[in-house]
Amino acid sequence: MQVLDRFKKINGNTLKIIACITMLIDHLTAGIMLPVVRNGLYSGDLTANELNTIYIILRGIGRIAFPIFCFLLVEGFIHTRSRLRYALSLLLFGIISEIPFDLIFYAEEEIFNINIIEALEANSYLLNYQCNVFFTLLIGLLVIWAIDATVRLIKEKNIPPLLSFLAAAVITLIGCVIAYRINSDYDFYGVLLITIFYVLQKYEYLRILAGYVFISQLGIEYLAFPGFILMALYNHKRGRKLGWLKYFFYLFYPVHLTLIYIIRLSLIHILTLPTKRIV
Repeated sequence: MQVLDRFKKINGNTLKIIACITMLIDHLTAGIMLPVVRNGLYSGDLTANELNTIYIILRGIGRIAFPIFCFLLVEGFIHTRSRLRYALSLLLFGIISEIPFDLIFYAEEEIFNINIIEALEANSYLLNYQCNVFFTLLIGLLVIWAIDATVRLIKEKNIPPLLSFLAAAVITLIGCVIAYRINSDYDFYGVLLITIFYVLQKYEYLRILAGYVFISQLGIEYLAFPGFILMALYNHKRGRKLGWLKYFFYLFYPVHLTLIYIIRLSLIHILTLPTKRIV
């Protein structure tokens, strides 16, 4: 394992940038390419099979993002100065991101203009039906926070260690049920992945392997493999201090979703305009 340490050149900021880029590719594919093709608005030369292959490749690239965000969440939890501020930040940006998230990925009735209010009114039920990934990350954070506090208390009280495992299992189960009931993105799979990364934090490569084996059971998430390689190359350094710029990574999610929504509606509106006859 010491040989592998020579290749650990990736810091936390680099991982965040990679996660944001791959997430952007994924959301552009799901938020623009998919609805354009589904609505029969694509007029290029590519066949349906070729379009499907491109779609799978691009969505496969997007699978890299979520595991990295979960991994960094655990690292952030371990090193943050204020876990409460961390949790509140996730909650705040989860609330901010909910409307564009719902409209892009779950809206059943498209309103072909850029009036988000009208689109939201037509799909208002989604606010009670879906929750974006910030809520999954928040629940995961609260779960490992509760596990950490419970284990510390059990050690201080000299209670048999077996109770630590039972308590951790119960706490994780509660978090999984909440994520499932609110239908958050990745729901209990995300909570479990965060828990795996946290519980096995002392076993660096084992937690990466266990995380990949677990998440790969979920659809095409096995395509996230390159992301786990990047985690193995993580050097346990945050990178340059960003100050208030660190909130760029929080803002990136709602801002890019909103821009994708506007671009999609504008593009569909243009493509559905009747062709003018040239006299």
